[in-house]
Amino acid sequence: MKLIGQGVDAGPERDFLMAELRGLDLFAPLTDEQLRKMLFFVKTVEFEDGETVFEKGDPGEWFYLIHRGEVEIVEPGFFGASVIARMGPGDFFGELALILSQPRTAGVRCVGETSCFALDRADLETLMERSPDIAAAIKKTAQARFGA
Repeated sequence: MKLIGQGVDAGPERDFLMAELRGLDLFAPLTDEQLRKMLFFVKTVEFEDGETVFEKGDPGEWFYLIHRGEVEIVEPGFFGASVIARMGPGDFFGELALILSQPRTAGVRCVGETSCFALDRADLETLMERSPDIAAAIKKTAQARFGA
């Protein structure tokens, strides 16, 4: 994983990210202003073809939204890994492990060069500490969706 930068504040990346986050149940209750605050904490990361983002059982510390490229969700097995899903731009993964503090339930590897927007647990917690209104909205949605 290569960290490209933190904070998305202008241009087509911001518009893409705002629209995609607005479409996610977890962040849907947030206002545009709250989403813009959140964008300060979002990192842009890149992965190489075939690079493993994480493996089944790894700690869930990051949430990813695919901007460009593709990933495969893989389940390890006795005779090698099985691909159980393929995701592309606008798809997201890792939110359950991030919110519920659980290990990863499957692995993820990149198909071609892949760019993602990412949010880690520490930044999400900082955002929620600084903005109690954002914290309340995310917690309410997480409780309804995940029973967290």
